[in-house]
Amino acid sequence: MFHIVDFGDGGIESSLIQWLRVFDRTHFKVTLSVMHPSPAFENRFRALVPPDVDIEILVDRGWLNFFQTRRYARRLSKLGRVARDVFNTLAVRPYVKQRVAALAQQHALIVDYDMSLRRLAGQFGTAWLGVNHFSFDARLANRPRKKRRLATQFARYHGVAALNQHMADEARAMFGGVLQRLFVLPNAIDIERIRDNATARDVPPCDAPYIVSVARLDEIQKDHRTLLRAYARLVQDADIAEHLVIVGDGAFRGELEGLSRELGIASRVHFAGYRNNPHALVAGARLQVLSSHYEGMPMVLLEALALGKPVIASDCPTGPREILGDGRFGMLFEVGAVDELAQAMRRLLGDDVLHDRMAQRALERAEEYGITASNARFAQCAAELVAIER
Repeated sequence: MFHIVDFGDGGIESSLIQWLRVFDRTHFKVTLSVMHPSPAFENRFRALVPPDVDIEILVDRGWLNFFQTRRYARRLSKLGRVARDVFNTLAVRPYVKQRVAALAQQHALIVDYDMSLRRLAGQFGTAWLGVNHFSFDARLANRPRKKRRLATQFARYHGVAALNQHMADEARAMFGGVLQRLFVLPNAIDIERIRDNATARDVPPCDAPYIVSVARLDEIQKDHRTLLRAYARLVQDADIAEHLVIVGDGAFRGELEGLSRELGIASRVHFAGYRNNPHALVAGARLQVLSSHYEGMPMVLLEALALGKPVIASDCPTGPREILGDGRFGMLFEVGAVDELAQAMRRLLGDDVLHDRMAQRALERAEEYGITASNARFAQCAAELVAIER
């Protein structure tokens, strides 16, 4: 059983849908557990869940979702948030505990995909795997109290999965012998489905060739400011035809649109909004850029590789360096380095031999995250965990 608290517009949700699709059905029967039925889940993601996956909504009583529904509608005041926290403690958590206890009897393994059930982990006579999606150092290095609290909670899982070796090394250094077992379990991709999605008709928001970026408009993590400044530098210093298409939405959209105007590139920067299927726009791009401050195992890079796109990514903790093989399968630049990113884009756009070599290497690298390799990794992990409770 895979669990997630709710669905928004992030990479965790997309990677979970990919896992649900690629599982070897001869070995696994899968259930999806969702704490709260968010608008994003009901309007978009529910239809993407494979039909043979059972869906369990843990908070399945309308009155228990009162405060959460108001939060989704952005109608929860400061006082309402306090009331929600009290209500969750007194009503929601006890109800969820009963639901999880009952579901645990029907499943050999609970995969807590966002670790939102960490207070219950290790209970009910079934195996538990917690999945961490972000750099431990980036999120916890300067937060000692939270680190101590999470160490206690992580210790309850029979296993914790990191999405790459760098992240696993961080966990080992930060939590030492507290973790019962530590696995490296990269995100999985369905390469054929991604390529099929790429054939869908999606008219680009410009008539020119373009560079694409696919990321939530969240400057705390994604750093589109550096991308916009680097693109402005590229336009200023080189005679390029490529426009910039930014796929994604979020609270910083207004600020980023304003920055593009300040930099004098608004006519060449196109904010395409959120796309259920961004693959058609990625397939039509000359290259893809990811400029984050930090990551986990970014799905957008894996999907771009599957489409044979040359990629440029910030050398942030964690994910890009490992995915791109220290630069063999894509170009890396220092986090926040405007000139370095502009130079990388200029090289890929101006050197057809380099562009074609990166495109071919991208296709080769994608296979290491495809269905066969991903199922083998997960099967080994699941077998070890399930054996604990037998």
